[in-house]
Amino acid sequence: MQAAWFEKFGSAADVIRVGERPTPVPGHGEVLVRMKTSGVNPSDTKKRAGAFPNLLDGGLVIPNSDGAGTIEAVGTGVPNTRIGQRVWVYQAQYGRQHGTAAQYLAIDSSRAVVLPDHVGFEIGACLGIPAMVAHRCVFADGPVRGQTLLVTG
Repeated sequence: MQAAWFEKFGSAADVIRVGERPTPVPGHGEVLVRMKTSGVNPSDTKKRAGAFPNLLDGGLVIPNSDGAGTIEAVGTGVPNTRIGQRVWVYQAQYGRQHGTAAQYLAIDSSRAVVLPDHVGFEIGACLGIPAMVAHRCVFADGPVRGQTLLVTG
């Protein structure tokens, strides 16, 4: 499969490489997603720049946490009915080396959320960290029913 990765820290132009990597195989409880889009978040950029010095101890990193695509295979414990589903994925590179900047991603099935047919893959790639942060900002201090909210971004 084609993928982007880095093996040292630095600016994207200096450290990102693109080429062939082994296609992952979904393990128990995982799905294999053929990625259509990959979203880049500030946390992804910070990781590549070296914010987590031990990140490369496990080898190269395929970056990015969010993305969207179509499930092509499932591991044991996941119903075959998930094959063909359009999904958005989140936390793909959380606590591991393989993110969404690749043709394929094997990820826990709970992190592959159904993407409605009328929603584009480019929007699906924006639903992970950005949507979770927005939700947290609105509801962190409790219910908002009956209140007026100003959302600035």
